[in-house]
Order: sequence, then structure tokens, then C-alpha cells
Amino acid sequence: RAEAGRRLEEAGRRLEAAAAAVEAEAAEAAAARAARAGAADAAVAAASRGSGSGEEPAGGEERPSRSGGAKSLPGATLTSGAPPDAGAWSLEGLADLYTGLSGALLKEGPPSAVYLGVYEAAKAALLATPAISPYPLVAYLLAGAAGETVGSVIRAPAEAIKSRLQSGADSTTADSVRSVLGTAAGRANVMRAWSSSLWRDVPFGAIQLAIFEGLKTYIINSPDIVVDVDTLLAEALFGATGGAIGAFLTTPTDVVTIRILTQGTGVDEACDEQACTLPVGFVGMAKEVYAQSGAMGFLQGARARTLYWAPAIGIFLSCYCSIRQAAVTSSLFG
Repeated sequence: RAEAGRRLEEAGRRLEAAAAAVEAEAAEAAAARAARAGAADAAVAAASRGSGSGEEPAGGEERPSRSGGAKSLPGATLTSGAPPDAGAWSLEGLADLYTGLSGALLKEGPPSAVYLGVYEAAKAALLATPAISPYPLVAYLLAGAAGETVGSVIRAPAEAIKSRLQSGADSTTADSVRSVLGTAAGRANVMRAWSSSLWRDVPFGAIQLAIFEGLKTYIINSPDIVVDVDTLLAEALFGATGGAIGAFLTTPTDVVTIRILTQGTGVDEACDEQACTLPVGFVGMAKEVYAQSGAMGFLQGARARTLYWAPAIGIFLSCYCSIRQAAVTSSLFG
């Protein structure tokens, strides 16, 4: 009993010490926030006095802005009494939106070129086939699927690099390349991701082009609809429609693919003190998503994905068609 009493007393002292440490940290954080808020109030008040007096700062200095002396981007405002980061834009914060830009360019550039090149060749061949030519929509779907299948060979490792950069798993593109392609575990994970991404990218690539081409063909063959389908605006709208529909329909496979891409590939990432978690493939990850979130888990991010891809595909296909038409008009390719 005496030993148990001593242990309880020792545990009580430890709890009291931990509570005191937590309270001290909370007090320090509150003091820091109060200091920042006070500095912001002082800067705003000084700027307001200078603006009301109509005097220019001495020495030709630039008048402080209402965001505490820093230039604000257009449309950015800061309410008096708010902390500096509550409503103000910053160039550093804006730059954070472009984290992983090099990986994104690598992911979209070369694979998209291959995708469209294979699509055009496959479409021409399929439309010249007597069995398929009466069904142009089928030709567009098959050609888009073929183009995306070939392009995905490049896109899979590029997307793994981009995903690791944007998720913060790696700090530089070089680190991501080493993590993805420099280790056997990383390469195996890319293969799993590639096989699962086929379920997402192939139907997405097929649907977006089929809707794009199908809308143009329908309007051309409809005498009651007077619209120039070759204008930049019309092609952008057709592309946005195809991108939105394709993105929404492929959200479930996108959820699974992203989870596969960002799962741990090394000992430090895949293991904890109790056990190691082996990377899983498409079926295994789909089961995990369902177990954690149910059927609605497969629609996580559907709105964001649709709103992202609609304008992206609209810009992508309208620019592509404009460049292609310019090349044809100027006989660039003979």
C-alpha cells in the first residue's frame, strides 16, 4: 500500500507539472497574439492619421497602407483591430498556391501532347473504318481512351511527384523524384497508382473529348442552331462541359488513386511504433475508403474536382483547337 501511495503521489506531481507547462504555453501564445493585434491597431491608426491630415511622409517615403505598412494586392482589405493575417493578402501566401508547379507542368505537358497526338491519329483511323464511321461518338470515345492510355504511362510517375510535393511529403522536386523513382518501393507504388489511375484517367479522357466533339457535331448538323462552333468561346464552353461531366463521373476512382499516390513508400512513412503498413493497390484502397467513410467517401472533393477541371479542360481544348487551326491554315505541317 505504501508503494502504491508513493506511485500515486509521483503521478500526481507529474500531472501538475504537465498542466503548468500547458498553461504557460497557452499564456505565451495569448500574449503573442495580443502583441500582434496591438501592433496592427497602432499601424492602422498611424496610417489613418496620416491620410486624414493630407500630409506626405517626410523624405519622399511612401505612405503606409492600411494593412500595417505593407502593400496589399488589389482587392485585399484589413479591418481595424484584426490580426495582420486575418484579411490581408501576402506575396508569400500567393506563392504557396504554386507549390509543386514544376511537378504539375511535368505532369500535364508531355502526357497531354501524347494524349492529343494519339487521339487525332486514332480518331482518323476509326472514322475511316466502315463499321465505326456511322457512329462518330463511339470513335471519339475509343480514340480518347487510346490517347489517355498511352499518355498515362508518362502521367503516373509525374503525378506521384506532384502529389508528394503538394502534400508536403517532400520539400523539392529532386527529393520527390528520388522518393518516387529512386527506390524500389517508390517504383512499385507508381505501378500500383498507374494501374488504378487507368480507371480514372482513361474514362475521363474519353468522356471529355467525346462530349466536346459530340456537341460540335450536333450543332453543325442542326440547321436550327446558328452557332459558330469554331470560335474560341464556343470551344471553351464545349470543353468545360465535357471536363465537368467527366470529372464528376470519375471522382470515385480519383479518390482511390490519390490515396494510393500519397500512401507511405518508405520505412519512416509506412511504419510506426506498433507495426508496418504495407502499401495497397486499387481494390484494397477502395475497401479502406469505404470502411472509413462509406459510399459517400468516394465523392469526397467532387465539387472541387468538377469546378477545377471544367475551366481547365475548356482552356486546354480551346487553345489546342486554335493552335491546330492556325497550324493547318499556315500549312505548318505540309
